[in-house]
Amino acid sequence: MIHFPVSKNKSKVFIMQPKILITACLSLLLLSGCVPKMDKAVPLSDMTINADLEKMSRDFDDERLVRDWWKMYGDEQLNGIIEEALAKAPSIQSLEAKFAQANTIIQSVESRNLPHLSANASVIRERFSENHIFPPPLGGGTYTQYQPELMLEYDFDFWNERSSHISAAKNTALAQRATIEASKIALSSALCETYIAWHYEEQKLSILNALDRTTREELKIVEKQYALGLIDAIALNDKKSAQMQIAQRMEELKRSIEGKKEAICVLGGFLPSYAETLRTPTIKHGFNLPLPKEVMLNLVAHRSDVAIAKYTALSKSYTIEQTKAQFYPNISLSGLIGFTSFNWSKLMDHSSYSPSAGIAVSLPLLDWGMRKANLQNSVSDYNASVYEYNQAVIKAANEVVVLLKQTKLIQSQLQLHDREMNAKKGNETIECKKLFLGLSDKLPYLSAKKTVYEGEMDTLSLNETKSLIQINLIKALGGGYVLKEDKNASR
Repeated sequence: MIHFPVSKNKSKVFIMQPKILITACLSLLLLSGCVPKMDKAVPLSDMTINADLEKMSRDFDDERLVRDWWKMYGDEQLNGIIEEALAKAPSIQSLEAKFAQANTIIQSVESRNLPHLSANASVIRERFSENHIFPPPLGGGTYTQYQPELMLEYDFDFWNERSSHISAAKNTALAQRATIEASKIALSSALCETYIAWHYEEQKLSILNALDRTTREELKIVEKQYALGLIDAIALNDKKSAQMQIAQRMEELKRSIEGKKEAICVLGGFLPSYAETLRTPTIKHGFNLPLPKEVMLNLVAHRSDVAIAKYTALSKSYTIEQTKAQFYPNISLSGLIGFTSFNWSKLMDHSSYSPSAGIAVSLPLLDWGMRKANLQNSVSDYNASVYEYNQAVIKAANEVVVLLKQTKLIQSQLQLHDREMNAKKGNETIECKKLFLGLSDKLPYLSAKKTVYEGEMDTLSLNETKSLIQINLIKALGGGYVLKEDKNASR
């Protein structure tokens, strides 16, 4: 740090001579560091991403995926659970507090753009030595020294070091905001998955109750046959075993349902007593999932995880610019207006006035190696964030494509299962007619009826899988998230 003091004489300030100024400027040019060559990674472009997804866009339409997409299920209780969780869940509130902290950091960094003004005042009671530089009567005497000061400092930002720091902080804050959205999407989708799984378990429990009634009716018939000696104990025990298996399945479902309620409380940040207020879900079936083309072809703007990676890379990019600025000289100005007096009555007199001014120039001289290492560290950090961004984009594209294929496959499986169910229901109808005509007893009819119930259980499992794929696809498409560009923070 080289200081160029500004002299004063009789309260008049003189500017340094032109030769000195020219010499100083030439010194800055000669002594300033040369920024080394950098090898920066390149992010994936939108054109590259869209070219790979274009063939899938034919399955998409012009609809938009709304932020409160869970309302498509038509269950008011589900809507209330998710909305309350998003507003009050401690995990979300923690991230929002960190976002507020990031904004505070931005304000702190931006304040450095303004000159720093500080005021100091001191009152010192001191005895001066008789054997020092001060002659009598000061030497050997005890005096009170009054000294108020007003200091002004300002660092120039010729190479945009400060502005780069501000931009880096803003992008870090935007990444934090996107993290909040990512957490909200993860929370809403997890709650929705759990709630829908609970819904289908309630439906399965209802079918198992009907299946249990049918099995009990079978068991009564078999018990009568056994009493008449028409069958042996093995056939009777098989029916009892079948009835117990159904009872076990029912208990397992009831236990799983309680687990789903507990999971909802944990995910949503609710106390255990909240589970007692929950009613049986009433999910609407058969809704059409919107497949927006503009989301498919712009995953960067509709995936919060991609937005996080993007803003992180931008922040690291500005950190490089901030580090590069350290290779160049900079100038700091300082000025002080103060009064010093041993006499309180004369403190504000012109004779007590003691101003000063100075110029400080910072030059990168012998620490060029350290600055180069810092720059290389910033570049490596940026490259890592770019690769993470590229990976996030690739992951997003693959998730959408795979889930679209799974959607088609589960739909085909459901169509095949519908044909299977038609055949099973046809057999049930035939057995019913045979029973009505007296061509057979009731056991074949009850057996066909049980087969239909088991098929309906499979139908519920397939529909549950379809619903979970739909939720995962919604999450893969961004869950209604829309990136809001900040022109002051990104480029």
